[in-house]
Amino acid sequence: MNLLLTLKERIFPKRKMAEVPVDENENRKFGAFLGVFVPCILMLFGVIIFLRLGWIVGLVGPSEALIIITLAALITLITTFSMSAIATNIEVGKGGVYYMLSRSLGIEVGTAIGIPMYFRQSLTIAFCCIGFAESLHDLVPSWPILHISIGSLAVLTLLACTSVRGALKVQVVIFVAIMASLISLFTGSGELAPMPPETYTPPVLNSLGFWAIFAIFFPAMTGIESSVSLSGDLKDPKRSLPIGTISAILVAFVIYASIALFLIYRVPMERLVQDPLIMQDLASVPALIILGIWGATLSSALGGLLGAPRTLQAMAEDGMAPKIFAKTFGSMDEPRIATLATCFIALLGTCFGSVNIIAPLLTMVSLICYGMLNLSAGMETLIANPSWRPRFRVHWSISLGGAALCLIIMLMIDAGSALISLALVALIYFFFKRKQHKSSWADIRDGLLLFFARSAIYRLAYIDTTSKSWRPHFLVFTKSTSEHSTSLLKFAQGISQSKGFLTMASFILPGTVPIAKRKELAYNLTKRFEQENVHALVQIKESEKVTSGMYNMIEHHGLGPLTPNTIVFGGIRKEDESLDFINVLRLANRRHNNIVILNGANNLAVGERKDIHIWWDDQSQNNSELMLILGYMLQLNPARKRSHLCVKAMAANEIERKEKLAKFQQISLEKRLPIDIEIYVSSGLTQDRVTLVSEFSKDADMIFFGLKPPPKNSHEAENYASYLQSLSQAFEGLPLAFVLSSDFTPLDTILE
Repeated sequence: MNLLLTLKERIFPKRKMAEVPVDENENRKFGAFLGVFVPCILMLFGVIIFLRLGWIVGLVGPSEALIIITLAALITLITTFSMSAIATNIEVGKGGVYYMLSRSLGIEVGTAIGIPMYFRQSLTIAFCCIGFAESLHDLVPSWPILHISIGSLAVLTLLACTSVRGALKVQVVIFVAIMASLISLFTGSGELAPMPPETYTPPVLNSLGFWAIFAIFFPAMTGIESSVSLSGDLKDPKRSLPIGTISAILVAFVIYASIALFLIYRVPMERLVQDPLIMQDLASVPALIILGIWGATLSSALGGLLGAPRTLQAMAEDGMAPKIFAKTFGSMDEPRIATLATCFIALLGTCFGSVNIIAPLLTMVSLICYGMLNLSAGMETLIANPSWRPRFRVHWSISLGGAALCLIIMLMIDAGSALISLALVALIYFFFKRKQHKSSWADIRDGLLLFFARSAIYRLAYIDTTSKSWRPHFLVFTKSTSEHSTSLLKFAQGISQSKGFLTMASFILPGTVPIAKRKELAYNLTKRFEQENVHALVQIKESEKVTSGMYNMIEHHGLGPLTPNTIVFGGIRKEDESLDFINVLRLANRRHNNIVILNGANNLAVGERKDIHIWWDDQSQNNSELMLILGYMLQLNPARKRSHLCVKAMAANEIERKEKLAKFQQISLEKRLPIDIEIYVSSGLTQDRVTLVSEFSKDADMIFFGLKPPPKNSHEAENYASYLQSLSQAFEGLPLAFVLSSDFTPLDTILE
C-alpha cells in the first residue's frame, strides 16, 4: 500500500507544472536510459521472473529451463536487431511497431498486425495485474484475486492518464526496488523454511510438454515493443531505441539465466513446483522480494498502459480506427480516451483469472508481431532500396531467420492455434485491403514486387520455350478511346483470363499530346478497363503512321523473356495502307509471333453464350491446332461456360467424312478436349469454304479461321493484300478471327 501512495504522491508536482508552456523539444527529452531501457527492462521483469520462473524450472528441469530462456531471449534479441534497423532508418512516430510495419509493409499489413498487437499489449496489463494479485493474495488470503486485480488496474490507469513523464520517472524508483530485491535473493543464506499451508500454488500441469511451458514463459522476454510505442516521446529515437532495447534484452537474459541456475542449485525441484514465492524464502531481506514482485508486475502493467493506447492512437490518426481514439489531452498530449479503452480490455482480461491461461495467448500474438518485424527488416535489407540506409545494420539472413523461427515455434506450440491466429491476421488484412485506404507515404511493396519480378524474369530467360506452361501473351493494337478497343481487349482477356500478359498499344501523331497528358490518358484507360475486369498494360506511343508504330512496337516491345508472342490486330487495313500492313505481318511472322486479325471486332461482345466455331484446315495443321487451343481457352472463361467448342471441317466425300469424324473423336478423347464435331462434304474450294462458314457459323459467338502466311518477298505483297481484302469482304459482319500460327509455338507440348 505504501508503494501505491508513493505513486500517487509523485503525480502532483507534475500536475502543478502543467500551466507552464512546454515546447515540443521539451516534451521529447527522454533518452536511452529513462525512455527506453527502464520501461523495457521493467516489462521484461514482470510476472514470470518472481512468480513462475521457479515453477517452470521445477517442471521441465535444469537443462530444458535454460534452453527455454535462451531460445526466448534469442528470438527477442533478433527482433530487437530488426526493430533497431527499422528505427534507425525512419523517424519513428507514435505507435511504435504499428508505425514501423505500416510504413514498411503497407498500412494494411501494419493494421493487420497492429490490432492483435494492441490487444496483446492490453492483455499484458491484465496478465501483470493478476500476477500482482496472486502475490498480494498470499499475504492477505481474505482478499480475492479478482478484486485485487481490478483495484490495481484502476490505480494504474489513473496514473497513466495523468502524465507520461511522471509515470516514466516512477518506473526508475521501481527499477531500483527490483534491483534491490534481486540482490537480496542472491545474498540470501539459503535456509528454507517450511511452506505456509495457505500459499497459493499454481496447478501442477505434468502433462504439459516443452513447447507448452515455452508458451507460458515467452511473455517474460517480450515487451520491447512497449518502449517503441513511446518513441514519439524520445529525444533521439534512432539512437535511443537500439541502445536501450538491446542492452535491456542482454541484461534480462543474464538475470533470468542466473536466477534459474541459482534456484537449480539451492532448491529441490518439488519445492519449486509447489511454492511460487520460493524467492522470498531464500532472500536475505524477504520483504524486498515482495516489493520486487509488486514493482515488477505493476511496472509492466504501467508500461502496457503507456504503450498500448499509443498504438491505438496511431491507428486512429491513420484512419484505421475510430477517430475518437486519436484525441489527446494535457500538455503531454496523453491519449486518455485510448487509455480508457485499453483499461476496459484489460478489465475483461482479468476475468480469465489465471496467468497460465493468458500467457499462451500473449505468446502467439507476440510471435506473429515479432515475425512480421523480422520479415520487414529482412526484406528491406534483401531488396536494398537506396532509401534503406539504417544506422544499425543487420544481415538479411538474421532477420529472415528470426521470422522463420517465430513461425516454426508457433506451429510447435500449437499448430491449430497458430493457423487460426494467422488466418485472423489475414482476415483483418483483406478487410482493410477492400476498403482501399490511401496512405500518404511510400512503402516497400513496390520494391518487393520489383525484386521478385527481376528474379523471375532472369529465371524465365533460360526456360525452354517448349514448356507446358506456355500461354499467349498478347500485344493488341487498337484505337485508344473507342469501344473497338474494349472489344479487342475483352477478346484477349477472355483467352488469357489475367494469367498471361496483355498489352494494349495505340498511336497518336507526334507533338499533339504532351507526355504528361499521355500518361494521364493511359492511367485513365487502365482504370476503365479494370472496371470491366480487363487487366492490361496501356501504351500510347507517338508515330507518323499507325503501321510504322506497329512495326516499331513488334520490333522493340518487351523485357527479356516477357515479350509478346501473339499479336492482335483490330481488322485488315485499308487499301492505301495494305502494303505497309503486309510488312508489319511479315515482321511479326519473322519474329515468330502468332497473328490474330479480328474481322468483326464490334460484334465480339455480343452473346457470350453461343458456340465457338473452329474451321479446321488440313493444309495448315499448325493454324488449326493453335485455333483449337485459343478456342478452348476462350471457352474456359466463366462468361462462356454454357457455350460449346465446335470443330468444323470439310471432306471430299462420305468415306473421308467418316474417317475425319473418327479422327476428331479420337483427338477429343486423347487430348481431353470437350469438342463437338461437324464434317461437311464439299469439293474443298475456297469459295465453298467461304459459303459454308457464312451459312453454318452465322450464329456463332466466335469463329476461328486459318490464315495463309505473308509472302517472304515484297513483290508478292500486292497479291497477299488482295487475298486479305477478299477474306475481309467475304466474312463482313461475322465475329471472326483470322489466325496464323508461328512455327515456334510448342503446339505438340501443349496438346500432349
